[in-house]
Amino acid sequence: MSRALNEKKLRFALLGHDIGYTLSPRLHESIFKKGGVFAEYGIFDVGRDKLSATVKLLEEEYDGFNITKPYKADVFEMLSEHDPEAVLCGNANVVYKGIGYNTDYRAILKIMRSSKIPNNGDKALIFGSGATARTTAVALSFIGVRVTVVCRNQKEGYAISDHLLSLALPEITVIPLDLSMACSSDIVVNTISSSVLDFPAINCRYAINFNYGDRGMNFQKRLQSRPVIITGETILLQQVIETETIWLGKRIDLSWEEALNG
Repeated sequence: MSRALNEKKLRFALLGHDIGYTLSPRLHESIFKKGGVFAEYGIFDVGRDKLSATVKLLEEEYDGFNITKPYKADVFEMLSEHDPEAVLCGNANVVYKGIGYNTDYRAILKIMRSSKIPNNGDKALIFGSGATARTTAVALSFIGVRVTVVCRNQKEGYAISDHLLSLALPEITVIPLDLSMACSSDIVVNTISSSVLDFPAINCRYAINFNYGDRGMNFQKRLQSRPVIITGETILLQQVIETETIWLGKRIDLSWEEALNG
């Protein structure tokens, strides 16, 4: 069936830096195809000097956009309106009609609950101190997990702790990243966006990896105890579905098989 001549093509995009590896366009376009949505999805890979102008362009000329590393907190500060979950996390990864949302938070909670993890009183180690680490720390703390952040940037780690205290959540522990020291915890989460970091040996019951594809293997190969693994692909796909639900006003579920064959 041909489309009406006056039907407007929706435009969405991803904003970040050094993101040439991203699978987001493929997943979003697969959802558009499955849902019969007349839309396109582009990439804006820009340096910090062009961030403000690019956000303005996206707000004026696009129907919505995603934010990824390293700009989730920056764009959050630029917006005048935020969804409550974005306020909880102090960062946004989705913008729609001038409002910032955090679908990372929705995605990780949904995945953990469906996987029946964690249990109240469990301990978690989070590698990293950026926006994704903060979002994960908030999500885990709200369901009773005791959090330790392992990071290179101690100032950012303590900023996460201060943010949790501002939400009346328990104070977290912050420790420096020591690649020579083995790690052990109920849950270990990797939020560090690097394919070359040589992680220490890791023992855990559950491993959550925000990196996907080859970029995630340097973390997963250091897992010593055959844990349940939540992969970056699983998180990304759920995040994309949650994003499209906001943008389109309806939920279109998608499997990896549909995305890869789309």
